[in-house]
Amino acid sequence: METRPRDGGGLSRSKIGFVSLGCPKNLVDTEAMIQAVSAKRFVVTGNQDEADMVVINTCGFLDPAKRESMDTISEFVEKKKLGRLKAVVVAGCMTERYLEPMQKTFPEVDAFIRTGDFSKLPEIAERLESQERLDQRLSLIGEDAPQLQGHSELPDFVSRAGGLRPFAYVKISEGCNRKCSFCIIPKLRGRHHSRSIDGILDEVHQLVGSGVRELILIAQDLTSYGRDRPEKQGLFELLSELEKVEGLEWYRLMYNYPKFFHDDLIDLLSNSEKFTGYVDIPLQHISDRILRRMNRPEKSQEVRRLISSLRSRISKLSLRTTLMVGFPGETEADFLDLLDFVRESEFDHLGAFTYFPEQGTPSANFSDQIDQVVKEERYGRLMELQQGIQQEKLEAFRGTSLDVRVDSLSSESNRRGFRYLGRHSGQAPEIDGLVYLESAQALEIGSLVRAKVKDIVAPYDLLVKVSQASLKLAC
Repeated sequence: METRPRDGGGLSRSKIGFVSLGCPKNLVDTEAMIQAVSAKRFVVTGNQDEADMVVINTCGFLDPAKRESMDTISEFVEKKKLGRLKAVVVAGCMTERYLEPMQKTFPEVDAFIRTGDFSKLPEIAERLESQERLDQRLSLIGEDAPQLQGHSELPDFVSRAGGLRPFAYVKISEGCNRKCSFCIIPKLRGRHHSRSIDGILDEVHQLVGSGVRELILIAQDLTSYGRDRPEKQGLFELLSELEKVEGLEWYRLMYNYPKFFHDDLIDLLSNSEKFTGYVDIPLQHISDRILRRMNRPEKSQEVRRLISSLRSRISKLSLRTTLMVGFPGETEADFLDLLDFVRESEFDHLGAFTYFPEQGTPSANFSDQIDQVVKEERYGRLMELQQGIQQEKLEAFRGTSLDVRVDSLSSESNRRGFRYLGRHSGQAPEIDGLVYLESAQALEIGSLVRAKVKDIVAPYDLLVKVSQASLKLAC
């Protein structure tokens, strides 16, 4: 029999399930909402089938993400109609961008929470728990809701528990001041707004105290961190403080804008004992003509110079980027320049997507849109090239020894031994490849073990064997 928390009136509290869609930045928002309702003694469940209400944190960045969000809402609305769910709450970017259409499409949804209103979830949950359907929702989502003329709500300190994972994402800023012609994010998340270093460090200490050993710093524009704050302390100062945190073993940097990756920051990273060597810089393209049309300020020569500097000064650098193909006006010559750039740069990890004309962005109105067939063909050629580069890099690991972070126990463990899932320093969780660890003895989740690479598991993973000597060192 399950024991469930009760409120002051003796009523059993509802179970709340969460569905987080989209990128790690959305996941951080979801975790903050989980912490907020947990503080009000609601039961948070990972099994949506046993939940009384479900909160869906949507993503509205690209068309496939929007379709996934709509499909997910439809799925849980149907469960509510069948009596298997009492309430459905929708949050995130889709509510910010398509609030009125979504209210009409999904009248069964009990509440919509905009991106600046996540802190109101406990209030909403309490009202729903008392069976008060939010038909009059103006105070929560309508005329009285804060508009994103300044920035999304981002508290200085976000109380979070590390949970069962040895890693955690920490969002250091919200919003973006860039005006990329293809991007809707500034309209969804508002202008760039940085948290204070003290607030971030309070969260970091809480996470490390709960067992987290690796942090992934995220933002819409990480390298602009602190430029909006009066004290003018930026990413360099924040990372300098992270270096002092006892118990923190690894950190990595995601969503860096190339323009502000200055020499002093590179010097700090090159001398760091905690930095994994992992840098993510979404570059989008290399053709100067296309970059200008994207309204990206960097030039191809500056990008190449930055990559060269990172490669020469940071040992064990693992470089990830994101590229776009099929942007309006992209010629075959522009695309061939992009392929040449990928060959010469030899990115350790590369994500790509085909351009989609987002409503409300300048590039959606460009007259020289590329045919979808051409976009898909170019995407295939780009990813085929990158997979070849990736395979060469994986083969270089064969027979070598790596330090591997143990993330979780694999379901493939059996009497003959244990198998775990982990990552080496050059792999970010959830977006890059994995390391499969074989061990004769049990390993501690979150520990760092030395292991020898036995084989390549196509297309992006490694199989390693943990030695007895490594087990003794890990202990």
